[in-house]
Formats: sequence, C-alpha cells, structure tokens
Amino acid sequence: MSGEDRQTSERPEVPPWAAGTELRHHELNPELSEAEIEIVAGYGRMVEFEDGAWLWQTGDTGAGFFLVLSGEVEIVSQRGADEESIIISHGRGHYGGETITMTGGGALVSGRAKGKTEVIAVETAKLRELIATESELGETLLLSFILRRMRMIAEDLGDVQLYGIAVEPKAAGLRSFLSRHGVPHGFIDTSESETAEAELFALDARPSDLPVVSTSRGVLKGPTIRQLAEHIGLAASIESGIRYDLAVIGAGPAGLAASVYAASEGLKVIVIESCAPGGQAGTSSRIENYLGFPTGISGQALAGRAFIQAHKFGATIATARKLESFTCGAPHKLILDGGDSVEARAIVIASGAIYREPPIKNLDAFAGGGVHYGASYIEAQLCRQKDVVIVGGGNSAGQAAIYLSKFARAVRILIRGESLAASMSSYLIDRIDRSANIEVVPFTEVRNANGNGRLEKLTLIDKRTEETSEMDASQLFVFIGAVPATDFVPDSIKLDMHGFILTGDALGDDALGSAGWPLERRPSPLESSCPGVFAAGDVRSSSVKRVASAVGEGSVCIQAVHGFLREIDA
Repeated sequence: MSGEDRQTSERPEVPPWAAGTELRHHELNPELSEAEIEIVAGYGRMVEFEDGAWLWQTGDTGAGFFLVLSGEVEIVSQRGADEESIIISHGRGHYGGETITMTGGGALVSGRAKGKTEVIAVETAKLRELIATESELGETLLLSFILRRMRMIAEDLGDVQLYGIAVEPKAAGLRSFLSRHGVPHGFIDTSESETAEAELFALDARPSDLPVVSTSRGVLKGPTIRQLAEHIGLAASIESGIRYDLAVIGAGPAGLAASVYAASEGLKVIVIESCAPGGQAGTSSRIENYLGFPTGISGQALAGRAFIQAHKFGATIATARKLESFTCGAPHKLILDGGDSVEARAIVIASGAIYREPPIKNLDAFAGGGVHYGASYIEAQLCRQKDVVIVGGGNSAGQAAIYLSKFARAVRILIRGESLAASMSSYLIDRIDRSANIEVVPFTEVRNANGNGRLEKLTLIDKRTEETSEMDASQLFVFIGAVPATDFVPDSIKLDMHGFILTGDALGDDALGSAGWPLERRPSPLESSCPGVFAAGDVRSSSVKRVASAVGEGSVCIQAVHGFLREIDA
C-alpha cells in the first residue's frame, strides 16, 4: 500500500505549468492491478534488495523503472551530503519514477528499499517500449510521470540549489535553463539574502564565484549551461561516428514535431538543441490560438509534453549542445561543440529564429537581467511591483503585456506607429484596452538604456517631434521580429536575402546550379538546395511564423524524409 505524501509547511510559489496536482493522488500514485503487474513483468526482471539498499540515487542516469512486488521503496529527496526527507513510500503494485525515468536522464530523487524488497526492474529502453506498446497501461504510467514532475516543481523536491544575483545575465541564463527543462530547484538571490554569504562559505564558495550551483553531488562555481547539464545528468551521451537516419537541428515546435513523427515511424533520430526544448514558443506565457486548447496552453507545457513524446518513441535528444557546422554528403556529417561528430542520412533544420536586437545604446549591459526577449515565469518574477516596458506591437508583445501585468506595477507598450491594430490580434488588443495597468505609447522608440549596475531608466524619442524624454523601467522586453539561426549551414544551402533557408520552388535554376544540385529531380517542397536536407518552421523562407504552422511543417517534412531515404536506398 502506498504511503502518505510528505507535507510541507512552506512551499515556494507554484509556477503555472506545475499547479493542480494536490487533488490527484490516485493519478500521481496509481496501484497497478495483478494483470498490469504481469504485463510489466514481461518487460523486466525480478530483483531483490536488502533493507536500506539504494535502487537508484540522485544523479544516476539510465536508472530504469522499478515496480514493487513486496516490501517497500522509499522515495527520498536529498539536499547536500546529510540532509534527506522521505517524499512517499511505495508498496506492492506501486512504482517509482517520473518523466526523467523514461528519458534516462539524471534522477532528481533517490529510491531506497525499506525492509527486504522485491521489485520488477525495467531498463529505460524497455520502459519506453512498454509505454509505446501497451496503450492503456502506458497512459497510466505516463500521466503519473508528468504529474509527479509537476509536483516536484511545485514543492521543490530535488537537490539543485542555485545562488546568484537575479538580474545578472549568467545567473538568469542558468535559472532559465533549469526552469525550461522542468528541473525543480531553489534560487537564492544573494543580493537580497542576509544568509547567502554564510551559505556560500559553507560550500567553500565566495561571492566572486557566482553563480554557484549546489547539489548532493557537489558544487559548481560559475558553470556554463553545458557544465550544469552534464552535472545534473541532462546532457545526452553522444558517441562519435554514430549514424542516424535523421538529425533534427532544434527542439522548437517544428523540430519536436519532426522528431516525434520520425521516431514513431521507426527512424533512428537524434535532436540537437543548444539550450532547452520549445524554442521561442517555450518562453510564451500562454498560447491561446493553438488548435485544441480553447483555454490556452503555456509554451513551457506544450514543449514539455512534445519533449516527452519524442523520448517515448526513442528519439535521442541532446540538449545544451551546439551544432557548429555540417557538410552535405552521403551521409551528412555534423560537428558539435567539443569536437563530437555524428552522421545522418537526412537532416531537418528546425533551428528557428533569434529575436532581433534593436539599436538601443547600452542594451548589452543589461542583457538577461534587465533586458529580455521572452516573457516566461522566470522573467515575470523579476517584474513584481516594478515598471516594465515592452518594445514591439505584435502578438508576442501583446501576450507578454497581458501576462506581465499580473505582476508589474505598470506595463507600457512602446510602438513606432499610431496603434496596435495593424500588427496585433483583436482579442489581445481588447484585453490590453481593459487592463488598468497597461498603457500603449505610440510613435515612440527607445534611444538609450540607463542604470547603475541594473536597468533603471530608458531614454525615449517621439518620432513625430524628435523630442526626447525619460521613462522609469526596471525590466525591458523586446519583441521586434527575429533573424534566422543559420550560422552553422554550409555555403551549399541557399538562403534568401534575410538569411532564411530557401526550399522547393523558391530555389531557381541559378541557385541550384551554384549549389551543385546533383539530381535530375527538383527539390521537394521543404527540401533545401542540398539533397536530403530539409527546413521546417521559422528558419524556412516564406514560412508562416505560427506555432501550428511550425508543427505542421515539422510533421509533413517526415514524409519527404521517408521518400528521400527510399531514393538513396534504391
């Protein structure tokens, strides 16, 4: 019988995508029937553990899945070398695990035998096979995994503690990485904490080492995102020279859709993502015009579920890894940061676009702390009772304004034109008009960003009169379009005048000739000037810059991939 959940007297504020698990105990911790236990047994093996033995520990990768037959398994949250607490105790018919169990990443909590315990142990690959094959049981397991991760985030049930200054770019980047990966973590703003210096001293760290990450496995001082990912077990292991059927560049909506469809149809897939799943969509507080979600869905939630789907079907997802370059050939060779390389018979470029930086003086001095290009939960926490300015008049700017108005004292939208009508959906304009603390400031541009160590004021210019003025602002959000992320593509991939990838009929004879197109046929609609290299989503020239369109292109692209693979195998 499953034990009682741990009760917490003080919980951190719950991010919106992690709320709502309190009344779903039977979905969080379902008890499998005898018939379901028999199904699980077909995918695993019986293993016995003595009292106090660890089945897995925090940070272990590829630990697998354990279903209890007799005895109990305690789920333990560990903080540091000596601090631990029991989250729950699982008895017969219950099991340990959450979404990281299925992906094979580093475990966020530990599992320990209480009394002599017998379990069915299922390896990670077999667990994914079980979930994909046994539809009803797979749905039960997957739902419980998702809810458990939500609960872990809501109650900070993990061992990751981040120390840093909230408005400092490197700390903000690490915090965003953890948040977008759904890693439960605590954050100590050392500029506001009276005990932070003593806590750092206990970790053998100093303020000059910030940001600092502490886990039960050790302390990282000033880590890069990749170093953090490797430390907590989020970095996929890549064996050089491995040949994949398909390499997907980017884990935004287009890339995740491509990986889900390709992997579910039996292709060997690797996804290479330089930061975190979701792309620009992953930073959106709420997407309200995506089909099937009438109440809206956050970009974080949408990307997280797609990420799990891709793992479910066996895709390898390498996050915090940057593609440096690739060469067109048979097969294509991809070079990653650090010198790792992989081969792929086909490539889908879904690297999306990067928000354009406006020509504002001193802007770089506040990047990541006072200046942002997305409005997620993390950025919203910096806006509480502050004056916030948004530059841009499109839907992204409108969604951000409405979301941030729940936290900020005042939100001002600066636009170059007269009104929002030409560039924003009417439902967003109506909401902005009804929001008491949102103001639209027309005919205005930002000239300078000013502050002493952190953003404090903006110098504005009135486009009608050329007069300048100052406006208070502790946070500036920029949504003025984007430039394509194509810095890694070879010269044989033809781009339009703005740097987006040309595909299909957009490739004229001259472009194909200069690219050395070797085939008698012309490129298929989503195929680039290199055979077997496709483009989908925002990175593709003339694409519709919408989440639904990106998902559509990513999924449709796989039909063309199959056609190309049949062609080269013939």
